[in-house]
Amino acid sequence: MDHTIKVNSIYQNMNQEVIELNKEYTVAKDNQLVQKAKINLTEKELKLIDWLISKIKPNDEELLQVETSVAEINLVLGFGNGGKNIKHTKDALLNLSNKGFWIQSEDESGIEIARWIDEVSLKYDGKAVLKLHSKLAPYLLQLAEKGNYTSYYLRTIISLKSKYSLLLYQLAKSGLHNGVIGGEVKEIQEYFGHKDLTWGVFNGRYLKKAIEEVNTKTDLHIEMLLGKNGRNVVRVEFRITKKLRKEVSEKPQVPMYNWLES
Repeated sequence: MDHTIKVNSIYQNMNQEVIELNKEYTVAKDNQLVQKAKINLTEKELKLIDWLISKIKPNDEELLQVETSVAEINLVLGFGNGGKNIKHTKDALLNLSNKGFWIQSEDESGIEIARWIDEVSLKYDGKAVLKLHSKLAPYLLQLAEKGNYTSYYLRTIISLKSKYSLLLYQLAKSGLHNGVIGGEVKEIQEYFGHKDLTWGVFNGRYLKKAIEEVNTKTDLHIEMLLGKNGRNVVRVEFRITKKLRKEVSEKPQVPMYNWLES
């Protein structure tokens, strides 16, 4: 059995139509991975992981190698052309292979360390072979059977330019069925990687801008509500609504493997 997913290589003169088709794939993750994993990734690293996850089919039983090229990844994700941008993507792949994070074990008996990427092999002819870390399998495979997962179009996250917008969007998606998601201020700031800042600085510098970008560019509208103890903000809630189709500027095609509701 061939355990490699082959995507359109640079040798097939990847045209705009193929690039656009790649963007219509969906990203699906268990809500534990979205909400509970301690994620400390850059905007580029977040997009690389979601691109790899988008190659998983709903009926896959194991994480497979993805055969591609760095040039192709840069085309699809909008990272830019040329040697400098290829180097930046290589650096991001190296970082992903080294970054560990805590996640709840599959049997829920404790926490364990996982990494994002298990294999990165770059060939001199331009090809690349990538594989997600095996510890991620329970949070990415057979999700339709398990339920309690989040899915969204790859195209949407490509359009977002801030890591905070990316994190906020997937968090909001995971809470869409309830219409709300939130937590204590420290929990929210830890999710975004800034528990060291005061609420005022964090909100003004990062969160407000992320909400604005998500509301402008995606299929969601987020309203932030604050719970206070005196003057101190102690709790944050995001009220989430899905925009009507006519409110969304983009018109996504039907993806090859559609996790999303019609």
